[in-house]
Amino acid sequence: MMGIFLNTARIRQGSESFWKSRLLNPEPGERGSILLVSLVMLLVITVAGLTAVKMATLEEKMSGNFQNQQMAFYAAEAALKEAENFIVDNEPALSGFGVNCDNGYCFAGSDIDDIGSCDPGVSEPWLTGTVWSDSGRHRVTEVAISGIAARAKYIIEFRCYIAREASGPLPDPANSGDWARFYRITALATGGSVDSRVMLQSSYKKSS
Repeated sequence: MMGIFLNTARIRQGSESFWKSRLLNPEPGERGSILLVSLVMLLVITVAGLTAVKMATLEEKMSGNFQNQQMAFYAAEAALKEAENFIVDNEPALSGFGVNCDNGYCFAGSDIDDIGSCDPGVSEPWLTGTVWSDSGRHRVTEVAISGIAARAKYIIEFRCYIAREASGPLPDPANSGDWARFYRITALATGGSVDSRVMLQSSYKKSS
């Protein structure tokens, strides 16, 4: 029995010595194969590393873009709220509204002073680039938000009149007390970068 154990140990030791010898001193044909396998493995590891770095960079960029969009959205919402408060506190004169959107007051319809025949028109001034690039054709928010690249801009359109009480009796065109002024507000805001922009709109009814 002891002889069998000794023979097994000698066989294992001989096998280990054989493979160590082959690895340390490969045959001429095997040397090329080992080199090729090593280069392939190195290439695979390099590609995997570059892919991991690229994915991490892409995820970081996507996260930054999402954050910028969120900041721009909040800034645009704040601009809409400021514009509504401005209408409440200042009641812009109808004579200040016009097709050129001077000072951010827009109206491209007709009969602005006549409740019965006022027509707001079909103009979409927020699509005109010069409205946002010309400082005399829009308003700028007074409150600055930390981290925002630039203060939000907004315009106020006069959209004629609507009934003061939606569920009440039919309003009389001759009675101004039955009617409320109707506005459309458009805000354009940026996030942490000027490349990230959000435009929002809201409608606002202002009773006299």
